[in-house]
Amino acid sequence: MASASIHQAIHGYRDGHRLLSSSTPLPPEASRTMLVLSDMSGPSMQPGFDEYLTAYPLPGTDLFVLAKTWYAPEMQRPGCVWTHSLLIPRVNVARVPTMALLGAFRRPQLEGFESVVLKPVEVDEVTSGGTNQAGFADRGLAASLIGAVLGQPRPVIVVADTAAQFEAVFLRLWEELWPAERARFSFCTGALMPRANAAALLDLQAVPRAIPPSQFRKSASAALVLDLRAPVKTEGWMDLVLDGAERGDGTFRTWIEAAAGTHVGRTIMPSLAQIFGEWHAQGSSARSALASVVGAKGLDPDARSRLIGMVFNRANTESGATGRRELLQDLCRHRDNDLAPIATMLEDQTRRLFEESRTEGVALVLSLLGSELTEVGERVLRAAVLLLVPNDVETFGDTQAPFLSTIVGANPMLAQSPILWKRAGSRAIDVLSQLSGSNLAEEARGAVIDAIFTSGRDVSVDALVRFGGKVAIIRALTALASGQLPFSWQWRSALSAQPDTVLEWLESLSSPSLRDLELGSRFVSPKAKQSRLAAVWKSGTASVDSIVPRVAAFGLTLAIWEADVKSPLLAVCFQPTYDAAGNSRLEYEEWDWLRDQAPSVSWYRDWDRCERLAAALARLLEKRNASLETVFTIVHSRPAIRKIAAILDDDWDTRPYLKSLRKAAESSSTGTREQRDALL
Repeated sequence: MASASIHQAIHGYRDGHRLLSSSTPLPPEASRTMLVLSDMSGPSMQPGFDEYLTAYPLPGTDLFVLAKTWYAPEMQRPGCVWTHSLLIPRVNVARVPTMALLGAFRRPQLEGFESVVLKPVEVDEVTSGGTNQAGFADRGLAASLIGAVLGQPRPVIVVADTAAQFEAVFLRLWEELWPAERARFSFCTGALMPRANAAALLDLQAVPRAIPPSQFRKSASAALVLDLRAPVKTEGWMDLVLDGAERGDGTFRTWIEAAAGTHVGRTIMPSLAQIFGEWHAQGSSARSALASVVGAKGLDPDARSRLIGMVFNRANTESGATGRRELLQDLCRHRDNDLAPIATMLEDQTRRLFEESRTEGVALVLSLLGSELTEVGERVLRAAVLLLVPNDVETFGDTQAPFLSTIVGANPMLAQSPILWKRAGSRAIDVLSQLSGSNLAEEARGAVIDAIFTSGRDVSVDALVRFGGKVAIIRALTALASGQLPFSWQWRSALSAQPDTVLEWLESLSSPSLRDLELGSRFVSPKAKQSRLAAVWKSGTASVDSIVPRVAAFGLTLAIWEADVKSPLLAVCFQPTYDAAGNSRLEYEEWDWLRDQAPSVSWYRDWDRCERLAAALARLLEKRNASLETVFTIVHSRPAIRKIAAILDDDWDTRPYLKSLRKAAESSSTGTREQRDALL
């Protein structure tokens, strides 16, 4: 069995009332308090009051004092007393049996008393038992005292014939208090005049009946003066306190301790006792207990919060997560009392509900949507909505669908899943409009656009662009390039108005595919931002075996602008473009890119696109004095080589260059035999 080490002190007369011996030093404030409360409790001793108890928290320390005072007639000076004080750590006040404490008191003697208290006294701790069972033997007396002390906030003064008359009931009442209040409660069984601690009257004190009330009325004007001889009408809560004390099983005291906490004062007892009665009534449940808690009038907010927490624990024991959900539903619609002080606790209960059962958490959301909620109910609903994940939305029916936009406004993460957009149906535009007002980061907006595309939901292109801006354009280009998104005229119109963004998208690709280049060529012009476009086209065509005419024509336009015969774009793009022109596979837009860079050779052959392309290249090759190897790298087919040779031969100024090429072809193995034969 554990024991508590309790310091002790002796006060008595030695040239005045003073501390005579102690097992521990104390700070000045505590010493002064003990000096006053250890002295005789009035100006003169009254018969029957020559021994009494005093109990009080010691200011400036974590100690509680239980002291016994004896009148000391053996002293030569009248009015002297001995007081033996036990200094109990407050954490031990409720664990040390009262009877054990009373047994530790020793009346000092004139000789040898100092050595008795030089060491702490060891007292066994118990969790139950050790109670002064006789204290509440007179049920009427006990009820009167309980009603006076716990039923109102003022200090109580009891008129007594002797100090011992009410000592047992005082101690029993003190024992029934929960630990925090027991360590605060102060009393005196024999106050010859009303006593105070730190300028406040003790909570409960007995004064001699022989003292006329007029003598102490002024000093005790703030107190309730009680004559326990007068009959009192008991109330139901008093009987509950007495019943709990008589059972002695700790149920009542433990429950009260959990409900009251550490900061609530003793006057909460009437409310708590009534709730305790309903809590343990036959057939009661968590929901009926909740009704008694929220319906209690004047209940301290902290205590109400603790009680509701206890109700949730009970519900969880009775019916698991379902019980927790039902309580939350009840509280969200409760309007009789202001539950704002417990809103944070209810939000925490909502999170616990989702942790225990996501199904019940979603059921809570479904039950609250569209209901008439209090402000606290709205906070709970919002907390629940923030815990939703996309899969939860699949359980939403047509009744909840109208709330999807509001839900997504509170929890935008839901919109980053295709599930939400599939469930939104025709209300997708409302959901997107709600999201537009959210301060979403660029990455989050992009994730929403991706989710819409993945869902297959047909959402207005204008609405998507308004919502996502540049992000919507870039994500749409990616989806179009991968075939995820159909190439509609609405997207063609929207992308055509954003050529700079399209170019940024192309540049963001580490290695654009031919499909990416083909898509980009529909919305940007090779006649603008040529250097940036040339870099993109070189990256995308660096290692291709074949190339579609559109991409080739675009790249050739850029290559001719570069005017660099060693540009990889010329090597990749000229021959496919030439072949497409010869087979009439160049679209009007594609030829329009090249028209100005490939002027006609003569007015009557303006229609010959192959000749014009060959002429543009021939002039560039001659101007740059390109080597035979460079020429054959660019021009592959026999018809194209013969066409370029013919153009060079037609002009007196370019014939020397053609002659040098033919001479090189005759004396080297550069290119293929077919290429050399075509040139020669």
